[in-house]
Amino acid sequence: MNNAWKLAFAVTTLCFTWLISCATGPEAWDTEGYWGSESDSDSDSDSDSDSDSDSDSDSDSDSDSDSDSDSDSDSDTDSDSDTDTGPDPGDPCESLDLNFNPSWESFEDQVLTLTNQYRASGANCGTYGSFGPTGPLTMQSQLRKAARRHSWHMGDLGYFSHDSPGGPCGNDFVQRIQTAGYTSYSTAGENIAAGQTSPSQVVSGWMASDGHCKNIMAPAFTEIGVGYALVPSSPYGHYWTQDFGG
Repeated sequence: MNNAWKLAFAVTTLCFTWLISCATGPEAWDTEGYWGSESDSDSDSDSDSDSDSDSDSDSDSDSDSDSDSDSDSDSDTDSDSDTDTGPDPGDPCESLDLNFNPSWESFEDQVLTLTNQYRASGANCGTYGSFGPTGPLTMQSQLRKAARRHSWHMGDLGYFSHDSPGGPCGNDFVQRIQTAGYTSYSTAGENIAAGQTSPSQVVSGWMASDGHCKNIMAPAFTEIGVGYALVPSSPYGHYWTQDFGG
């Protein structure tokens, strides 16, 4: 009889634990390397900024005043100014932009505000030490595009990782930010999270994690792109990406 009671108690405890885990809902944090650790953060110390330091001014100093007045001003002005008519549905990478809901932009802006509040105050990032107050990050459109694409892609395909092998915009975050047009940088990093339902929840969670905290507080970073996506049919529902550059 004593053994029977012990068995019943164990089964009851297991069921209770299972119910709690179902009620609390899922959250995910990238627990692998960060800035300067493994390729997913790619501090890119090789400064592959591709800034083309030769500046290629190519001003063609041969101004060719050519007093023969052959003005040939090309009055057609080549109106093809590339006004960015929007995402190309035929491009697998650009087609991801079509999934963005403008209402999500508010969450992204709040993440930036909260991130800059921490940077202004300084923070202790545990194993990475304390960081003093540093300057604010500015939202950069190309990094934002890369972050938005990755958040949606994770939710749409139901995975959670910095890596996106065979992804339409690249295999990892370095390729993704470069595909988005962000190429002139010396250092870069990425934070991701999933399941958190609000900007305050996701930023406070990142700050409680040493590696994520280091990315947020790094003085070398001056620009950021924040991407949020809500994909109800996905494992976590809410997906968040911060792409940093400097």
